[in-house]
Amino acid sequence: MIKVKNRNNLYLKGMDPWENSLSAKKLARLKKSWAEIFKQHILPRMPITQIAKYFNKKMGRPTKELVSIPTLRDVLQQIFDLTDDETVDQMAFNQQWHYALDLLNQDDQLLSLKTLWTMRHILTTDSLAKKVFNDATDRLIEVYKVDTSLQRLDSVHIHSNMARLGRVRLLARVCTKFLNNLKRQEPSLHESVSSALRTRYKKDEDSTYFGNPKPSESKKRLADIAQDIYELICQFKGHAAVNSLYSYKELERVFSEHCSVEDETVVVKPAKEIPSDSLQNPSDPDATYDGHKGQGYQVQIMETYSKETPACDMADRPDDKGSASLQLITYVDVEPAHCHDSHALQPALQDVKKRDLLPDELAADTLYGSQENKKKAQKHKVELIAPIPGKKPKHNLVDFEFDQQTDEVKRCPQGYAPEEIKHNKKGTLTAIWAKEVCGNCPIFSSCAVQKGKNGYRLRYNHKEVEASFRRSYEQSEDFKEKYRYRSGIEATNSRFIHMTGARRMRYRGLKRIDYAARLKALGINMFRAAKFMLMQAENPCYA
Repeated sequence: MIKVKNRNNLYLKGMDPWENSLSAKKLARLKKSWAEIFKQHILPRMPITQIAKYFNKKMGRPTKELVSIPTLRDVLQQIFDLTDDETVDQMAFNQQWHYALDLLNQDDQLLSLKTLWTMRHILTTDSLAKKVFNDATDRLIEVYKVDTSLQRLDSVHIHSNMARLGRVRLLARVCTKFLNNLKRQEPSLHESVSSALRTRYKKDEDSTYFGNPKPSESKKRLADIAQDIYELICQFKGHAAVNSLYSYKELERVFSEHCSVEDETVVVKPAKEIPSDSLQNPSDPDATYDGHKGQGYQVQIMETYSKETPACDMADRPDDKGSASLQLITYVDVEPAHCHDSHALQPALQDVKKRDLLPDELAADTLYGSQENKKKAQKHKVELIAPIPGKKPKHNLVDFEFDQQTDEVKRCPQGYAPEEIKHNKKGTLTAIWAKEVCGNCPIFSSCAVQKGKNGYRLRYNHKEVEASFRRSYEQSEDFKEKYRYRSGIEATNSRFIHMTGARRMRYRGLKRIDYAARLKALGINMFRAAKFMLMQAENPCYA
């Protein structure tokens, strides 16, 4: 039976239940903390309709209060990086939590681990964390009139709760997992596997043949396991019951990623040929590899910023009479580690556009600054403030003057206009100067113009011209002034991974990592809003 508390009741002064339960001083202190922000702006944003569909309206045992318990499981546990047992204790004894969750009933303050696990399953199955984050953040932006015209985007690397396996341990574990699964599902087929192979992968074996090989022996161990996996794949290939097993599919995946068959001989691929999206651990098949940061996932974070002093900095400098602003994270998304940052811009802009939070300027680092991303941002009427990626060409076109409409060269670095400009079939352009103009040019050795049969030529394409415009603009004081605010998101990344414990999550799998990351980001917004609320109360000029 569904139990939902009516939070639309209006209380006259002196009749609020909390005023009768707590002293005036304690209640005043609670109203200045994060608990007030949580109670007023996050708690009412829980997706009760989506949660209630899993329970019967009239029959069965009454549920715990459906607004508070999912919120507890979703947000507070993630914000404070608590275990399930610690969460139950905080729920029972922490008065700040009781106020934040608006729970005066002592029965509602007590809950079992089973209740937490049930809610976790519901929320990860329906991917409700995104809705909670978006709705609560949009509410905070509305209440505190946060300016979203300036935003910045960056990614941070995180790890799931999985062991880091070398290639020998990875292949051996996948093979062991398949044999154990085969023994449970198809005992007769398991007996058909050679006894020598089955014995090597028994968990209770005292032998450490595959577990701790010496560096000099690891190559041979890897070849032995690859041969065993190939034998298993060949033996059960075409067997419908076995082929449908998830562990068999993992076996095939790992073999295709790490091995190949040449002239009926199994060959282990060199480490540099292993794809970055290969399986890292069978316990977390969604985790991938980044050559710079290692195994795991990456979180895309976008936040507002201001050219004024951030509120979080003003709180530490009470004598500063300048204005303050509230900065909030507006977008969070989790990707496997192998995904390139350049692909994250478009989804981020589309998400904030649906919520009417599109910025005028978006600052990002070089990985986001491709020409394609620049054009995608322009379609959304967003100016992307990011350096163009790639090495600076040997012969730069920055010193040439181009027509911004046609991309035709108007003047060379020495101020001479070309005699002729050709538009070639492949989309390139060729500018031609007379021999007497370039023959005695003092900068010819460093110029992009090359000597031809009938003069001196400069062949280029439209992308090179666009890149030259951008590189020229990047040297200007205007770009440097705008781009210097991008670095501020590094502090947000640091707070995300250290304050909320996001560097190493307690979960595995993309869905669970995603929902935990979004709610940890919401926690940062909550604390920032609480600090800003306190500053508004103490300094009315911030209001």
